[in-house]
Amino acid sequence: MTEPIDQNIDTVEGDRPPRERILAAALDLFVEQGYFNTNVPDISKKSRCSVGSIYHHFLNKEEIAQNIHKMGLDKFREEVSSAVDSIPSDNTELFIKKLVIAFMSFPERDPIVSRYLWLSRHNEFLSAGTQRPTSVGFDKLGRKMTKVIKKAVRSGIIPELPAELIWSSIFGMPVSYIRDWLDGFSKSRPSEVAPAIADACWAALMSTKE
Repeated sequence: MTEPIDQNIDTVEGDRPPRERILAAALDLFVEQGYFNTNVPDISKKSRCSVGSIYHHFLNKEEIAQNIHKMGLDKFREEVSSAVDSIPSDNTELFIKKLVIAFMSFPERDPIVSRYLWLSRHNEFLSAGTQRPTSVGFDKLGRKMTKVIKKAVRSGIIPELPAELIWSSIFGMPVSYIRDWLDGFSKSRPSEVAPAIADACWAALMSTKE
């Protein structure tokens, strides 16, 4: 794994280090024409970096894709984490609704990264396992989500269910709507419908108590 990169790689423009230009160019190309339809000379042309420079910074095209995925995932999870960090762990309903709203607001701020995260089938071209944006994980966001849910289960606020059912109740509708919006099927911006979907996610979770 290479060292962390500048999180803002949504444009190739400007006087930026070669590594950042390579990542930005590859991200644009992977989203525009797909991973398999993009080759290293394409990335070289768009990034204004020589092929030799690309191979100086990255082993191959797959390593570029892995770096972009990690960058996008980190950026997404850091923004969502910041949105819910100050919410008390015993306020389950507020936490889940804010989580969903923050989750759905990200694609509008960074649609290119979001298209890469949500619409690309990374298992088709990345040999190493890739973490999903909705994975609980052991980062700051994952620890907070785990703490809130475990506390809610212990106190009887939500029923004791398999973890996948809890997370599907929370993230199923947001993921579906974001993908449809990125694909052009849903016209309303995610942030416009986020409060209603957050309410629906909470209601879905509560319905499992019946």
